[in-house]
Amino acid sequence: MKRILLFFLLCSLGINAQNQTLDSLKTALEAASSAEDRAHIELSLARQYERLDLATGKQYALSALQYTANDSLLAETHNQLGRFYFFTSVLDSAVYHFDQTRSLMAKMGDSSRMAIVSISLGAIQLRKGDYQATVSTLTQAAQYFEGQNDELNAAKCYSNIATAFAELDNYPKAIEYSEKSLDIFNRLEQVQFQLITLPNLATQYFKLGDTAKAIAYNGDAERLAKKVDDKRSLSIIYNNLGSLYLKKDPVKAKEYLLQTIELKEALNLVNGIEVTQSNLGYLMVEEGNYREAIQNLEAAKTKLKGKQRVLLLEHLASAYEGVGNMNLALANSRSAKVLNDSIMNSENQKAIVEIQTQYETEKKENKILALTNENLQVDIKRKKNRNLLFAALGVLLLTLILAYFSYKGNRRKRVIAQQQLIIDRQKFEQQIKQQELNGIDAIVDAQEKERAKMAADLHDNLGSKVAALKLLVESQPDTVDPKSYKEKLTTMMDDTYQAVRNMSQNKNFGAYINKGLVPSTKYIANQISQTEALQITVNAVGITQRVENSMEIQLFRIIQELLTNVIKHADASEVNIQFTEDDNELIILVEDNGRGFDTDKVYDGIGLNNIQQRVDRTGGKLSIDSSPGNGTTVIINVPL
Repeated sequence: MKRILLFFLLCSLGINAQNQTLDSLKTALEAASSAEDRAHIELSLARQYERLDLATGKQYALSALQYTANDSLLAETHNQLGRFYFFTSVLDSAVYHFDQTRSLMAKMGDSSRMAIVSISLGAIQLRKGDYQATVSTLTQAAQYFEGQNDELNAAKCYSNIATAFAELDNYPKAIEYSEKSLDIFNRLEQVQFQLITLPNLATQYFKLGDTAKAIAYNGDAERLAKKVDDKRSLSIIYNNLGSLYLKKDPVKAKEYLLQTIELKEALNLVNGIEVTQSNLGYLMVEEGNYREAIQNLEAAKTKLKGKQRVLLLEHLASAYEGVGNMNLALANSRSAKVLNDSIMNSENQKAIVEIQTQYETEKKENKILALTNENLQVDIKRKKNRNLLFAALGVLLLTLILAYFSYKGNRRKRVIAQQQLIIDRQKFEQQIKQQELNGIDAIVDAQEKERAKMAADLHDNLGSKVAALKLLVESQPDTVDPKSYKEKLTTMMDDTYQAVRNMSQNKNFGAYINKGLVPSTKYIANQISQTEALQITVNAVGITQRVENSMEIQLFRIIQELLTNVIKHADASEVNIQFTEDDNELIILVEDNGRGFDTDKVYDGIGLNNIQQRVDRTGGKLSIDSSPGNGTTVIINVPL
């Protein structure tokens, strides 16, 4: 069966081409004002054309090569040309340009990009069938990338190493490296490299005899390639599928191989088409179409190297035997044997094994060394951290001691200051209360004087008028003219009425408060209730004692202010005022069915603070019970 060349995409260096369309790049090229600008744009165009038209892309790269003043740009251009020559199977030219790239990178001291170019050189050595050089070059590159924790480039090395082992029929080792690289590509979501590794694994499992896994991996690759519309990868996948079905289903195999040629010709891909021609040649040999088989095999003969060439020579020998040309049949058969012996000789295999053994041994030793260094570093850090911890604890302890004594001193000062503040506040409050009491006494004295004046007015003014009127009525002579008597009587009555009216307008409150707190409260309740907007009931239960007159005035004013608050704020329809006497104490309850309020929020509002001060002056206690929607109850306890 014709072996398939497993293609691995070469890696570019770190400078990324600008994400521009071909038209915009060409427009920029026309407007470029310097050789360096032209070289940059031509290199970008070369990269754009790499997957579209290799010949055009190579021409742009050759044009960019004319600019030689910038080593970095020159290295990138040589690298791009190396890729074009690789893709067109001009391997010696590819090696030349990659070597030029490496030299320039060494001159600039760029070890990282030198290692990246080594991947490209390893791929060329693989194409030329130099498997020992391939494994050696790529193993060294992989070690470098592993040391740099560069998983992506290490995985590229693994994939090409896997291909070398597959060419040497060491499929278990090939699968090991392929799956290791695929795991990295999957984790990093590198679709282009997944599309390369999946067909590789498919072929390796097929060569190991696991056709089911081979078909599954190729199926995964085909679906992914169609999803991203990657026709180049599809050409490789169809070539692999054609190889899988060479013996199992020759018709299906031929369909896949013809699709491969169609895609490669559409993409102008010279690289790899010889593998497809070799497979088609094998099918034609199996069909007995020897002349057409010879035509395909001879076309691919000059391009294939290594194990691929061995298989092609064997198929070509069979084709020449089929047309009766035994000389060419024998010559190709001998060439196949000599080449295969050269590839598979024990010394060559031994050298590859030694390279891998050394690689694995160094890898294990590096892990042991890294682990030892890590343990030493951990131990050093542990001791360092322990010392730092002790120092930090010492500083913390000292800080806590200082903070404790500082806190204690500040606390003592704060307590003294608070105590002094309380003393000052008490003194101030005492002064305020004394001033309020003095004010109350002044008000009461003024009221008493007013009442005395009113009494004097009653005695001196109204009393005399009433006495005169009484005398006039009792001493009416029969001889007096009735009309004149009536006029005189009317005038005296008008004077008396006006005097009473004047006094009632100014002294009405005093007149009623003299009758006591309860009657005064009933009087004002009747006045308010006559409006029919608020009904007030007043009840006195078990009242046997009467408080001092100045206290009655204070309590009446408190009730007046409570009723004022109800009218202004409570939105109530009923108020109940109740006076009771219990244990030598007068209890006044004022209760409404209004909206209520939150005592925590508005206790200092709506005049309640003034009421509290008035109650304090009487030596009593004030209690308020209210909540939103449940009315308000005010209880005042006054000692008798």
